[in-house]
Amino acid sequence: MNRLLEFDLQARTELLAYLVASQLVLRQRTGHWLRPEQLVESTRLWLRLNGRRADWLQRVTLACRAQRLAEQLERSSRETCDARSLARMFFGGVRLDLGSRAVMEIFVACVANLPGEIVFRKQGG
Repeated sequence: MNRLLEFDLQARTELLAYLVASQLVLRQRTGHWLRPEQLVESTRLWLRLNGRRADWLQRVTLACRAQRLAEQLERSSRETCDARSLARMFFGGVRLDLGSRAVMEIFVACVANLPGEIVFRKQGG
């Protein structure tokens, strides 16, 4: 299967949002960004939990974008980056809460920073 079809735009956007949120949470808690090995592990975890595969170039590209987007959001959005909002972004520490306003802001920033068109499928049909 073509690697681009295997890891579609929606999956790339969701992974990017997960990495950006992870960056922001660690930054708020420790004052530091994720180290490269932490980004690798976070990426692998997301891929495994979501049953996806991505080649190394796709993973590295998204990890680099995540750092840049997290830095931009930290500078521009106090609401997304406050401790209370960040604490509510994850379910069980691994799944993003897409109902969270902070997560939605991150997701929108990610959509705007990836080329292509996202098509959302209706649930149950």
